[in-house]
Amino acid sequence: MPAKKTYELKPVHGCVALSVITLIAFSPVFWLDFNIVDDSFYVVSNPGVNRGLSLQGITYALTEIVEGNYHPVTVFSHQLDVSLFGLKPGGHHAVSLLFHIANVCLLYMLMVRLTGAHWRSLAVAVLFAVHPLRVESVAWISERKDVLSAFFMFLAMGAYLTFVQKRNAVNYIRILVWYALALLSKPMPVTLPFVLLLLDFWPLGRAGQEGIRGLIRALPRLVYEKLPLFAVTAAFCVIAVLAQRESGFIYSTELVPLPQRLQNAAVSSVGYLRMFLAPLGLAAHYPLRPHSLALAAICVSLIAAVTAWAIYTARKRPYLVTGWFWYLGMLVPVIGIVQVGSQALADRYTYTPLIGIAIAIVWLVGDAVSTRREARQIVAIACSVAIVILTAMTIRQTLYWKDGVTLFRRAIEVVPDDGFSHLMLGKAYMREFDVASAVPHYQRAMELTPNDRNVAFGLGTALSLAGREDEAIPYLRAATTSYSKPEDAFTNLGHALLRKNLVEDARAQFSQALEIDPSQDGAIMGLGIAEGMLGNGERSIELLTTAVQRQPANAEARFNLGIAFLSSGRNPEAVEQFEEVLRLRPNHQGAAALLEKARQGKS
Repeated sequence: MPAKKTYELKPVHGCVALSVITLIAFSPVFWLDFNIVDDSFYVVSNPGVNRGLSLQGITYALTEIVEGNYHPVTVFSHQLDVSLFGLKPGGHHAVSLLFHIANVCLLYMLMVRLTGAHWRSLAVAVLFAVHPLRVESVAWISERKDVLSAFFMFLAMGAYLTFVQKRNAVNYIRILVWYALALLSKPMPVTLPFVLLLLDFWPLGRAGQEGIRGLIRALPRLVYEKLPLFAVTAAFCVIAVLAQRESGFIYSTELVPLPQRLQNAAVSSVGYLRMFLAPLGLAAHYPLRPHSLALAAICVSLIAAVTAWAIYTARKRPYLVTGWFWYLGMLVPVIGIVQVGSQALADRYTYTPLIGIAIAIVWLVGDAVSTRREARQIVAIACSVAIVILTAMTIRQTLYWKDGVTLFRRAIEVVPDDGFSHLMLGKAYMREFDVASAVPHYQRAMELTPNDRNVAFGLGTALSLAGREDEAIPYLRAATTSYSKPEDAFTNLGHALLRKNLVEDARAQFSQALEIDPSQDGAIMGLGIAEGMLGNGERSIELLTTAVQRQPANAEARFNLGIAFLSSGRNPEAVEQFEEVLRLRPNHQGAAALLEKARQGKS
């Protein structure tokens, strides 16, 4: 009987299959909202972005640091989304998913070009495509920079392979262009030149067949070839550090000592491996905390053992060297030696580093079963089951990103005593106008992170809106010297003081807010109300008119302007404002009664 033919995987079929499974795994993204963390700063409330792509927007992207990052290509991407979809989150999420699908296909094609192993390349790409650790990078609009930088990084790697096959200046310039675009999207790929050295070792075999010794001998030649890439890396490292430092996101060594950073780096490196092999208990935030010396020592020992094994077996299993050092090397920018933010680790940081672990595992298993047909069948079945499980887990994880309340309730389930997650859940409830639910989480955040400069502001604001001004005022006073936007703290403190009828004090707070930011709408309205209560009618009308002109759909501003007109005997103008209030908010308390008074000529 003739031998049974095996199916030969074609790249186009592999890309179609990968695209379909990725689309299934992340299908819930089309119904997700903007995220409460950073999406407002990056897109929704950012005037440099939320007006769409324009000449002014391009100038903004090229010259401004956004949330501690200089990434103009990412800003362009967000601006284009706004031009196409407005501020409807579904379109923004769809674009992020499309970039992820493109990255999956690019990785698959790159691995096929590098190794010629279609099925193993497909397995690596599938692990990258549907692993639950990918959700944060895909489902969080602010992390567009993740998928965008990876997109250009893969293109740079493909250009490098072309250069190796045909060495000329044009092909080298292509590498530099794609690499620069990757770094202008997010500085995460700064270690790409080191990854290219690993690819030189395996699978390209440019260091010969002598294992690590061959790599050491070839290193000067291979490094010299990449000097322009290393120069680009150095330049962007400087830019990234300066941008983060200017924005105040880098933690000082007094706040997080170097020994703690090193311990966390070791524990996190092993933690990511655990999350890759068993992606359970994933959360939006993992708080930075000291680790025991014993745990850190165990993690360092494990890292050292795997490193030694990879080097020792380099001739027989060169893919272990490439995969393992790909993982460790690409983690370097985010491992916490330079501590940015309050997190110990983050799912998004694994977007490209864990590709190295996937390569190592797939090739190790592939070699182990390559000569045994039954074992290959068992592995194929196991892989199919694993893909189904990972896809289901990714769908579930994506659903947690539905909105801020769902996301941070889940985070608190995973890490109950995380002050940041309680703070964010409080903010999420406030966004839904559920003040009663917000207050306990702000209070818990205050217990867990009393030094967080954002907690006093959030708790004071929530207590004030709950009618608990006596409790709110001390927190809001504290926030005026600690909150990142003191003008907001002065404004909210002013409104709390108004409700206590402490009008002179309130006026002083609104004035302080306007000294910091003359365009602070809440302070303009509050100062207008205060001036009216103090009998300064014309000044009150002037300020409240400005507030209405700036926010025509603000019913409260119009209501207070109507009161100011009514108090000054300008009844026709008062009628106009009260009618507009009722058009905007038909059930507005007080507007109907005051409208009747104004029509009757009463003040």
